[in-house]
This record gives sequence, structure tokens and C-alpha cells, in this order.
Amino acid sequence: MNQRRHMKGSLLIELLVVCGLIALFLPFLVMAIARMQERHLLAQTYQDQHTIKAAIEAHLKAQWSRLLPASCSLDESLFLTIESGVSPPVRLATRRIDKDSDWVKGVDYGLCRSSVTVNNNPMKTTMACHWKAGDRMTFSSCESNYKGQVLSESASKSLIKLEDDVAIGQSGILESEDGFYWYLSEGKDGWNALWRTPEESGNSLELWNGIERFAVLPLLDDSQDGLVDTLDTRYGRFPLKSLRGLWVEYQYRLSDCKADRDADFQQEYHSMRGETWYYFSPCQGVGNQIIVL
Repeated sequence: MNQRRHMKGSLLIELLVVCGLIALFLPFLVMAIARMQERHLLAQTYQDQHTIKAAIEAHLKAQWSRLLPASCSLDESLFLTIESGVSPPVRLATRRIDKDSDWVKGVDYGLCRSSVTVNNNPMKTTMACHWKAGDRMTFSSCESNYKGQVLSESASKSLIKLEDDVAIGQSGILESEDGFYWYLSEGKDGWNALWRTPEESGNSLELWNGIERFAVLPLLDDSQDGLVDTLDTRYGRFPLKSLRGLWVEYQYRLSDCKADRDADFQQEYHSMRGETWYYFSPCQGVGNQIIVL
């Protein structure tokens, strides 16, 4: 009997020791698990940042990689306009342009593009294009450039009229011209987004939600030797014959940030124009890229 009481007493003491150890180490175990979860969420957030940056870069390249027409020599009257959101154009008077970002006015050359030989003027083409009657286009050969207009368009062919019959007999590139404004404005979810508005008429299109700020600077070939001489930090109109690329800076946010928002910390980015951008990492980030033209 005494032996049984002794065994029960020992088991009770052991149980109390185990409970004490659990009570002692449980807070540390819970804290360790919580920290592991935080690190996992933080790692996932930075992975999301990498994915978003890559997607933004690909999208901007797709938007701005055709700002130069396909031509052996560029018309000196062609320009790209880069201005501050503080002074928006008349075309965007009804839009609320972000004042801390730039806006760009340019032409998307060759969204529809093909090699052709001009046998007649007007000429017929079976190119499957987005254009419609009245749209502008260009025929470029190594001799010269010729403006034109789409007279009619159907599912099987387009009728195009060039301004000059001298183009008859020449081979070259026929390409569409679509003028646009690119800018930041409030998106459909209330946050800033990248928008595109046709230069003359048509509806605005929200391109990418979550870009909070961006700056665009031209890379210019002043000596016309094919190499970049200047990264111009000024605003204005820049001749396409000197344009070799764009330096783009942008700030973005993660719409589904997995990191603990209490862990956000403020960081700074010093732009090429000497401005300081403030953002909260890791739920916000900054990127830059060169778009070669």
C-alpha cells in the first residue's frame, strides 16, 4: 500500500514538473512559431514584389517600345512630349492627373506593321489590323516617308491612300500610327493607376493598377552617332531622331500585401530629377528600367 502511494506521489510530482516545463517554454514556442510565420510572410511579400516588378517592366516595355517609326531616316518634325502632372494637357482636362508624376504624349508606331510593295495608290492590303477608316498610317522606304490614311476597312482587306504617288514602285514598311497620352490618375479601385488616352478621340483605358508614381526621362543621342550622350532631366518636346531610349522610374504598391503592416518602415528613393520619394517597405516598392528604342 505504501509503495502504491509512493508511486502515485512520484507520478504527481513528475506531472507537476512537466506542466511547469510546458508553462515555462510554451510562450517561447508560441513566439518562435509566430516569428517563423512572419518570416515566411515577409519572404512571400518580397517574392511578390519581384513578380510585380517584372510584370510592370514588361508592360511598360510593351507600351513604349514602338515610339519610333520603322524608317531609315526619321522626320525631323516628329517629337515625344514629356511633361509634369502639374501642367496637364487640354485633352486630359477632365482627368485628375497625379501632380507628382509625369505624363507622356507619343505615337505607337507599328502596332500593325508589314513589309509591302506599293503598286497602286490607293493600295489594297490584306493586313489584319486594328485600324478603321480615317486612321493615319505611314509607308517608309529608305528613300523617304509617306503619310497615308485608311479609306476603308473590312475583315478581308483595307484600302489605303498615300499622300504622294512617288511611293509607287517602292518597297518598304507599312505601319499604323496611334497617338496616345500616358499618365497616372485614380484607378477604378480608388488607388493610382497607369492610364492611356487616345490623342484625338476615344475612351481612356486603365492599363495597370497599383503604380503610384512614375517619372520618364529621355536618353538622347545628341551627336547622332548611335550612342546615348545625355539623360535629359528637363521637361519638353524631344525629337525622335535623337531619342535612343527612356529611363523610367516608378513607385508601386502590393494590392495583397502578405507582410504585417505594423512591420512597414519608411524608405527613400532619390530620383534622377533630384526628387526624394518616400515609400513604406515591403508593401510598397520602387523600380527603374531602361526601355531601348
